[in-house]
Amino acid sequence: MRIVLLGGAGYLGTVATAYLTGLGHHVTVVDGLIYHRDDHPHRLMPTVSAFVHADLRDPSAMRHAMTDADAVVHLGGLVGEPACAVDEQLAVELNYASPLIAAKIAAAVGVPHYVFFSSCSVYGSREGIVDEDTVPNPLGIYARTKVLAEQRLASLLEGRADLTVLRLATAYGRSTRQRLDSVVNRMTAQAVTTGHIPLNGGSQRRPLVHVADVAQVLAATLNTPAGQRTFNVGSDHENFTIAEIAEIVEAAVPGSRIDRGPERDEADARDYRTSFARLAAAFPGVCGTRLREGVNEVAEAVATKEVSDPDLPEYDNFKGLVASREAGHISVLRSAECERLYGDYATADWSAR
Repeated sequence: MRIVLLGGAGYLGTVATAYLTGLGHHVTVVDGLIYHRDDHPHRLMPTVSAFVHADLRDPSAMRHAMTDADAVVHLGGLVGEPACAVDEQLAVELNYASPLIAAKIAAAVGVPHYVFFSSCSVYGSREGIVDEDTVPNPLGIYARTKVLAEQRLASLLEGRADLTVLRLATAYGRSTRQRLDSVVNRMTAQAVTTGHIPLNGGSQRRPLVHVADVAQVLAATLNTPAGQRTFNVGSDHENFTIAEIAEIVEAAVPGSRIDRGPERDEADARDYRTSFARLAAAFPGVCGTRLREGVNEVAEAVATKEVSDPDLPEYDNFKGLVASREAGHISVLRSAECERLYGDYATADWSAR
């Protein structure tokens, strides 16, 4: 299968590239390398079939990369509310406009299957258990761009291509393009380097998924296109409160301890327990990695200095984006199509959702 991964040089994409090429697929990665790390793409993805350095908002580059593809996977963009809040228009261009531009071109050149990486963050704060039929409750820029992209992609591709939406739980684990700003990886790095795991309250719930399991799910969905469908990606045994995550990290890292403080009024108010029953029924056996395994591999990477300095901006999406913008490596494009789609986002009625 000829697969195009848009944003494939990132935390998830580098793991997915290795997994898919290991299965014998031809993988073309298209990435703007917006964080401007020193890593060479072929060091991050030594098995990649082809690499294209291009802005994911560039229609010409997208058309060239997608020609003759069997599937296009959009997993690029800014991840998390702090990074998106740095520049809302940039976040909208990368998280909403870019997937729409790519999907329009994919449909035009006859790509039969389009996969969009979304997030369980779309559920916001909910009582009880949420599933794919739960009405989204996006609480910030990041979640709103994902919700709107899901909706517009469904309309755009209906009758033209299969669409799979993957709503990921919070990812953790080892990658050649490592992130340490997500909750599990951050706690683990702090436990190893300082012996302390800061925890304020911790009652909010987070579903988790290992990066290798995400790659496995992607491969499974690529092999079985089937109209328009949405999956929460994770497993029921990986639903934890933030305090429970801290306790597992403490048990895994010798000599570390939790520093407990009062519940803070966090800007990130997400709180939900997620059902992954639909995914488990469609693809039995996926997402089998346990949290302790991922904690151990990240702890080893930090302890052995594979991750040189956990405080470097390259391991943090927010810090990395700020540095990249200040250096002029990424900015708002303001093309006619990006401006039109930003207006679409700006005028969306979120109260009706």
